[in-house]
Amino acid sequence: MRIFAIIAAALICPLAAIACAVSESPTPAASPTPSQAPADTGAVSRQEVLVNLTDTVMVPRYQAVAAEMDSLRDALHTLCANPTPDALDAARTAWRQARAPWMRTQAFWFGTVMERRSLSLLDWSPVEPARIETMLSERDAVAASDVTEFLAATQRGLGAIEYIIFSDDDSDGDGDGNDAAILAALTPADSIRCQYLTALGEVSAAETAGILADWTGANAAGKAYAGYFNGTAASSLLGKAAVDEIVRHSVFLTRSITDMRLGAALDGNGGIEGGNPDPDALLAGPGHNTVADIRNQVLGMQDLYQGGATGPGVGALVRGISPDADDRMTVHFGNVLMALDGLSEPLPESIAGNPEPARNAHRQLQEFQRALNTEVVSLLGVSVGFADTDGDGG
Repeated sequence: MRIFAIIAAALICPLAAIACAVSESPTPAASPTPSQAPADTGAVSRQEVLVNLTDTVMVPRYQAVAAEMDSLRDALHTLCANPTPDALDAARTAWRQARAPWMRTQAFWFGTVMERRSLSLLDWSPVEPARIETMLSERDAVAASDVTEFLAATQRGLGAIEYIIFSDDDSDGDGDGNDAAILAALTPADSIRCQYLTALGEVSAAETAGILADWTGANAAGKAYAGYFNGTAASSLLGKAAVDEIVRHSVFLTRSITDMRLGAALDGNGGIEGGNPDPDALLAGPGHNTVADIRNQVLGMQDLYQGGATGPGVGALVRGISPDADDRMTVHFGNVLMALDGLSEPLPESIAGNPEPARNAHRQLQEFQRALNTEVVSLLGVSVGFADTDGDGG
């Protein structure tokens, strides 16, 4: 089942206005009516929030992703040049270290990420192992250009790298799969499997560098999405539209985590007891990184809500209208993260053996979802569809 494809489609449609607006000559949106755009309240303006989030959260996070993807690329080259247990461990560590900041950016996968269709190169899920193996058996060589031009999204990105360097066959008992079999398959250094693995690393590093360049203006056109998003460019998105996009994206992301992933895995119907559990909804891979992925997604939303270390986030706008609502959101973030810390990997097996920690995490996510939908959306006058704010089920 291709849950990620469903999620991506749900995200792309409401984000089309922003993703498609970044062009050679973007046109400012029409001014919203007073009922659509309540005035900034308190001492913090929307533009202050957007400039701070861009400077202290979004761009630095993409810088971290680009740096870690470079390290992952290098680790994969080292692994194939000398496939030893230590090199395999280093590659796995580099994969986790690259995936963490990448998943944390999911809270702002809009604009250039969607325009570039980066997810099809970096993180389409689930991958198709059988299709990967067929491709490897039929090809004489695999280069980075082959990955970008000829392979399907389900044969690319972090998921494909995970498939190659981890394994569900843990016959050696180390929790990461059968290391000896993995290393043997990567020998010799110019084997088709190594060519594929190193090509995946090169494509992932190049694509994340491209995303960062588009945000900062280091691309060939010299145009920075950051300025268009935060209102500092000559032709920019209006402040309310940009804040709305952040909030809407958190609404969609929260729903995908709460209902389409954890809820579906628990009971197949948004977490309602008595349904049919669907463990595949967790999109769990052999790297057993599901809990860390979800935690980083929540941390990314928290980054945008609370702001960077030195400036305001969306929560400052909420606080200007209702300090109590802002306090409640802070508590909800803490409760969700604490509940996620109570989960163990592999998550599908953990849920099957003892579902209560996952049910607790699901309940906390539902409470967070309700507060986001009924308080933040309402207080900031964000327009989202009814289905997107229906967080009261279960």
